[in-house]
Amino acid sequence: MTDILRIAAAALAGGALCLLLKREQPVFAFLLSACGAIALFVAVAARLEPLLDFFRLLSGYGQGQAVSCLIQVVGIALAAQFAADTCRDAGMQAAATGVELGGRALALVQALPLLQTLADTFLSFLQ
Repeated sequence: MTDILRIAAAALAGGALCLLLKREQPVFAFLLSACGAIALFVAVAARLEPLLDFFRLLSGYGQGQAVSCLIQVVGIALAAQFAADTCRDAGMQAAATGVELGGRALALVQALPLLQTLADTFLSFLQ
């Protein structure tokens, strides 16, 4: 609970600083926004060790391909969302939409083996 309060406080402080800088120095406001987002991402990533341990435990139960595929899809989604948000902050709406579309397409491509296994299992169940 205290971690999210710290992260929220840092985000609010960074947002207030960006608003103050935006009129006078928009380039510095964007750089502050991007650096703040990266710092918050690193702070959150440092807390993900229990989740990664859980995924390692899940991969030990099966072939590991499904869990690995899901982790890669989630990674693609997070990276695409971060890039799209950064593009939006810079005022590049079209680039943000392109990044989101590319992220969705790459996530689907990455999930194809899992979807194929699921379809094969479903079809064998029907027969």
